[in-house]
Amino acid sequence: MDLRRLRVGEWIAAASGVVLVVSLFLPWYQVKVPPHGSTALGIGGTLDLSAWEVFSVVDVLLFALGVLAVALLVVTAAQPTAAVGVASDALLTILAAVVAVITTIRVANVPGALEIPDHLGVDTGRAPFTWIGLAAVFGVLIGAVIAMRDERLSGNGEPTDSTGLPVSAPPEIEVIPSPPRGLADG
Repeated sequence: MDLRRLRVGEWIAAASGVVLVVSLFLPWYQVKVPPHGSTALGIGGTLDLSAWEVFSVVDVLLFALGVLAVALLVVTAAQPTAAVGVASDALLTILAAVVAVITTIRVANVPGALEIPDHLGVDTGRAPFTWIGLAAVFGVLIGAVIAMRDERLSGNGEPTDSTGLPVSAPPEIEVIPSPPRGLADG
């Protein structure tokens, strides 16, 4: 495993993936019951609900995206060629775009489990980790796009071999002369 192969995009995607996975276990939504109201939730107080408790399929997609974002970092660092990392970047970009759209829709609409009739006096809302989780999803997407766009193996003046490892001098390129004119016509 060589961490020198990693580009900024993989680091952004992996860090966002870790934040996303952690945020899934923290409160995404809050249900507030007024002190004078009595409901099935109890008399007064606040009920915090994590993404695992509110979502049915979206939580699994979010968890998979976070794990795959971290896996992208490991795969890119562990593989002897850059091709596997570049292909993984492209696949993660597609998945992250789909999950970002789905998550944005779910965050915009309060999930069905929280739709409590207004006459009960219960206030439902999004907790801060809703926005942190959504930002992490877009962080994975942005990191994957940056990594996918950055297919170079080295920076200017920093030559590397075909695996992405630094070398002291750029590889020699063999120059083959073109065939003489007379032979090509015949």
